[in-house]
Amino acid sequence: MRFISTLLIALTVFAVCNALDLNKPVLDDKFIHNHNANGASWVAGRNPRFEGQSIGDILGLLGTKKPRNTPEEVSVSKVAVPNSFDSRTNWPGCVHAVLNQGQCGSCWAFAASESLSDRLCIASQGAINVTLSPQALVSCDIEFNQGCNGGIPQMAWEYLELHGIPTDSCFPYTSGNGTAPDCQKECSDGSKYQLYKGKTFTLKTCSSVAAIQANVFAYGPIEGTMDVYQDFMSYTSGVYVMTPGSKLLGGHAIKIVGWGTDSTSGLDYWIVQNSWGSDWGMNGFFWIQRGTNMCGIDRDASAGQADISSL
Repeated sequence: MRFISTLLIALTVFAVCNALDLNKPVLDDKFIHNHNANGASWVAGRNPRFEGQSIGDILGLLGTKKPRNTPEEVSVSKVAVPNSFDSRTNWPGCVHAVLNQGQCGSCWAFAASESLSDRLCIASQGAINVTLSPQALVSCDIEFNQGCNGGIPQMAWEYLELHGIPTDSCFPYTSGNGTAPDCQKECSDGSKYQLYKGKTFTLKTCSSVAAIQANVFAYGPIEGTMDVYQDFMSYTSGVYVMTPGSKLLGGHAIKIVGWGTDSTSGLDYWIVQNSWGSDWGMNGFFWIQRGTNMCGIDRDASAGQADISSL
């Protein structure tokens, strides 16, 4: 199974690389000028996060493999949800800070550990408020995922249910350079090695807007997936809609925290937290069109409930 998963990721990367000029700068002033002159629903700019980087540099960040099977609907998909919702204001203090994965294809691990961090806080009404370790997933979840070379969100969540991970202060993130240290079973800060888990048999994959909304509304932010195109690197604000003709770079995992409707463009959108640091997008967040399966984001969002029973 691990060999097949690794092979699928490798073949996807190979196909993408063959269609791209890897040495081309990812930021393009001509594109930025023309895009902004056309009155689009989002504003492009030179994000400091990607200054001086090539398309080849970016491919290493996009380590998420989207499954090809049909995801299931969650059981709470019929609940009534509001027209707009933001986990940050609904559960103050439980949506944790924007992190930075660096030059490592560990987005799958960040989105998983971050959404469980938030869900633990929400489920415990703020009593368990910790930032969990993405490094633990990158270094320890190695049976079906490949560390900085990518992973599958559902496999990460299965690991969270079966094994759990410690806090970020216990096992700090050091894979920003693209390499993963060995799995460790003792805390770097000398604290007790405490594992935080997802509740077993609660992992759900949401296949529609309604299912994603219901799951977020009930339990908190969820790990989503999307295809990333070259124009996305230039996003600074507004509702992202992929520019026709933009080159596909790869798959990415992110954290969906809410939704709304833009009063300027009239577009429905998701509120999404990225793992590229706070100097990208809107302080590390972005809006992306909702309801049209833009870049595949309306499908393949996954998470389990937080297990607070033993904490």
